Amino acid sequence: MANEVIALDPFGKTINLLPEVSFVEDDSHEVYDNAVTVIEKPAFVIEMKENNQTEFFYLRSIGWNKTLLIAVRLNNGQWEAYKYTRNPSNEILSKLLQNGKQI
Repeated sequence: MANEVIALDPFGKTINLLPEVSFVEDDSHEVYDNAVTVIEKPAFVIEMKENNQTEFFYLRSIGWNKTLLIAVRLNNGQWEAYKYTRNPSNEILSKLLQNGKQI
């Protein structure tokens, strides 16, 4: 695809960013770069296994006052970043940490 955005995570997984994740806000390329940076240089990664499916959650601060959490799953043999949460709440992060494993 011509508009495909790909990031390589610290563990060597190639991750395709769906358009709704690649362009978190529609105003600039800055967010595009930050979405890729969250995958490539996360502050932390949580692995979650549920119903024989593994998901990874990448978290990183972007700028002074924004945090981005990106969810990644295996789809048709390829890792894809399929959703994001801007400034996730403490409850969301706590639930991920309780039910998943930080890697």
